[in-house]
Amino acid sequence: MSLVGCMIGFYVYPASQNPTKDNLVNKTSQKFVPWNEVSEELTLEALPEGYILMPTTYEPGKFGPFIISVATEAEFSLTPIE
Repeated sequence: MSLVGCMIGFYVYPASQNPTKDNLVNKTSQKFVPWNEVSEELTLEALPEGYILMPTTYEPGKFGPFIISVATEAEFSLTPIE
């Protein structure tokens, strides 16, 4: 098993645009870690369409359960997409 390939991280994109490297919100702070938890503090602009949070592994094809937790002072909801 590759520990590097199983490292976890997440991407944040504006929901109003197709996800690309150019509109990645956490481009400079995004990291992958070899633990079972990753966290990041972001200050986001209020967008009517919201944001896409994409949990991911460093290598493609690695699967497993995950939990997303968000803390904010603003009202929000999490909706799964496929």
